[in-house]
Amino acid sequence: MRKGVKRCDWTVLEETYLLTHAGRIPKREICKHLRRSARSVRDKAYHLRLQGHMVDLRCYKPRLTTCPACGCLRSKMGREGICEPCRKREQLAQIHSRIADLLHQLPQEERERYADTEAETESTPDPLPKAPNLHGLSYYQRARAKEAHEIAMEEWSARNLHRQVKAAQKRKERIEKKVKSMRLCD
Repeated sequence: MRKGVKRCDWTVLEETYLLTHAGRIPKREICKHLRRSARSVRDKAYHLRLQGHMVDLRCYKPRLTTCPACGCLRSKMGREGICEPCRKREQLAQIHSRIADLLHQLPQEERERYADTEAETESTPDPLPKAPNLHGLSYYQRARAKEAHEIAMEEWSARNLHRQVKAAQKRKERIEKKVKSMRLCD
C-alpha cells in the first residue's frame, strides 16, 4: 500500500456481491458497482480463492443460440435457420414419406417381405457423451463445461441422424428399384 493512501476494507456485502457476480458479469461492471479499482477486485478474488471460494473473474459469454424448431441450445445454425439435427430430422421424415408412397405401389407379399427384412437393418447409435463433473468448479468453468457438453450432444445427435438418413436413402433406392422392375414386367 502506498504511503498516504487511505485503506478501505471490504465489507461482507461487497464480498458477497463479488462471490455471486464473479464470472456472470464483466470485471469492469463489478469494479464500477463496488467503486473499487480492478487491482483491488483482483486481489480480493485471489484472497477469496485462498480461503476456498471458487471465484473466477473471467466473464462467461455464451456462444450457443436457441434453435427455433426444437428449442435446444445449438452451436451451428444452417441456412434454413434451424440446427443440423432438426434439418436431418426433416430430411428423414421426407424420405420416410417417400418410402411409404413407394410401398403402396408394391404387392402385399413384397411389402410383408420388406417389413420382415428391413426390421433387422437398424444400427446401434454411438454412446452418449458423458455429462461433465461440475463439482468444485467456478461459475465460469461450469458454464464452459455445460456448453462443451451441449455441443457434444448436438454433434452426437447429428451424427446418428445422418446415419439414419443414409440408411433410409438406401432403403428408398432399393424399393424404387423393385417398383421399376415390377413396372417393366407388367
